[in-house]
Amino acid sequence: MIRENINQLIEEITKTHPQDDIFQAKKDYQKISGEIFEDDKSFESRMGCFLEWYTFDRICTDNSSTPLQQYLQNQSVAPENRKLAEAISQSIHGLFVAKKIKNDHVVVVNIMTNDKYQVKENEGSMLFNSDDLFEGRLIPYQGQYYFTDHFCYHPKPTVEFILSKVKNLKASEEEALAKEKHLKKSLAAPQKSLAKITARLEKVNAKLDGTTKEKKIESLKEEIAQLENHKIKLETQISDIENQLTELRTKTIEGEHRQNRFNLIRKLSYMSLKWERSRQIDVRDIYRD
Repeated sequence: MIRENINQLIEEITKTHPQDDIFQAKKDYQKISGEIFEDDKSFESRMGCFLEWYTFDRICTDNSSTPLQQYLQNQSVAPENRKLAEAISQSIHGLFVAKKIKNDHVVVVNIMTNDKYQVKENEGSMLFNSDDLFEGRLIPYQGQYYFTDHFCYHPKPTVEFILSKVKNLKASEEEALAKEKHLKKSLAAPQKSLAKITARLEKVNAKLDGTTKEKKIESLKEEIAQLENHKIKLETQISDIENQLTELRTKTIEGEHRQNRFNLIRKLSYMSLKWERSRQIDVRDIYRD
């Protein structure tokens, strides 16, 4: 039922966007994942993956937000639709391995993060075999995870190749993540010093308010000036580190890293499409650099 509601929501959102924009987005998408045709066996699923990406992930150049985010900005959205749309905004798109297939759920691992998820699914045995590797999207909704309707499966002989590509991708991300960790750690000392100076300033100002002696007043004002100067320097230092963290997180980790992962998923999807069309070729001759 939830997948049906998600598909209805996608249809509702895409109806509000110009066809020219969707057409251009499709061209951009297929530059990486390959052009699809109506006679492809996986045409509907691949078009579904495109529409999910367009609706949930594609940033519109005119307002720097996704169609889903624009939808959520509309105050007239029905409460039940808003709740689902908010859940979709937290969706997890990745490459998954099916680990356990039960009657009412499937346990999968996202090989890009090593996170494990128990997904509510009554048709798991029809959708997956044990250790299947596939592209998919998870929606966290009302305390459960759900799949969307569309998957891209990769044949088992390609697993080693795909894992090696993911490993290389994650290795290239480690430098930025290590830098982020270092910057967060470097915030501790100035923040601690700032807290001490702020507390000291409160005490000195309280003393100043309680004295009438000129020499004492002069001494306290001099100390306050020194503390205020030190406080400004620490605030500047903290602000600089926080700005570096924000830029690193938004531009590199949430920007470049996200785009690189998307590109890898799409390139693998194109390899899957070529394999689908060329069953006489060894799959390992398709899934290669």
